[in-house]
Order: sequence, then structure tokens, then C-alpha cells
Amino acid sequence: MKLSNIILIIGLVILAVGAALSVAKIEPWADYVLIAGAVVVIIRGFIRNHEQ
Repeated sequence: MKLSNIILIIGLVILAVGAALSVAKIEPWADYVLIAGAVVVIIRGFIRNHEQ
């Protein structure tokens, strides 16, 4: 499994946790977790470009 796929899975898990926190009305932490998940997915794009 490529590194970019592993990072994508980690980013999606972080986004899922952020969505769960948002639904649970834990607002300050939910925003930070969602932003962190988005950053991980964006970093995955840069890594994927370097793999090709």
C-alpha cells in the first residue's frame, strides 16, 4: 500500500471524528479536528504528486 493511500485513510478517519464531534455539539473541538483532517488530505495530494 502506498504512503499516499495510508495518509488518505488517516485523513478520512480524522474527518469522520470531526463530523461526529460536530453532531455531538462539541463545537470548538469539532472545528479544529475538521480543519486538521482537511489539511491531512491536502498534504496527501502533494505526496501523491511526488510519488508519480
